Amino acid sequence: MFRENLKELRKQKGMSQETLAQQLHVVRQTVSKWEKGLSVPDADMLIRIAELFEVSVSDLLGEKIEHEPEMSQVAAQLALLNEQLANRTRRHRRIFRGVLIGLAAVVVLTLALSFAGMAAMNPTAPESLTTVDIVCTLDGEEYVYSITYDQNYQVTEAGGDAWLYDHIGMDAYSDANRQIALIEDYFDLRGGSVTVTEQEAATSAETE
Repeated sequence: MFRENLKELRKQKGMSQETLAQQLHVVRQTVSKWEKGLSVPDADMLIRIAELFEVSVSDLLGEKIEHEPEMSQVAAQLALLNEQLANRTRRHRRIFRGVLIGLAAVVVLTLALSFAGMAAMNPTAPESLTTVDIVCTLDGEEYVYSITYDQNYQVTEAGGDAWLYDHIGMDAYSDANRQIALIEDYFDLRGGSVTVTEQEAATSAETE
């Protein structure tokens, strides 16, 4: 094979890659690539190398034939070597691409499992609701009203004696604190009393 023959002939002559490169008027890296099989010289350079080492081009390329090949034969040998080099490069690229795709799949799967685990560890808390019972007395009469509201004190449900709606009109407000304040102010101003009792907090799921 060319790269092995070149290296062996160079060593037999006691030449370094740098020395051979100087005689061929190329850089040392070019000789190194030839010997590593990363590239091949053109037809003219093959002839110069063969003349330098006093061998035939066919021997340099590894073919044992009696007559030195014509230039077309040398070109065919070069084309074959280049094709082999291109096939090896394509094969390496396919392997590299497959490795990248595999790594990407592992990363995506790992992230998905991580997010799923976090979601399982931190489930969304159900919305909590608070209910207060309001007992009002005025002139010996008792009136009852109930308000249920969420964390933002927005009324979700309310109901009670119709008398309260007729005299206070607190249903015009959606804020629970505002409704309670209206009831307390109304009865305080008229000498009545108001008792507000808060029930245990419940979740929205429990109230459905």
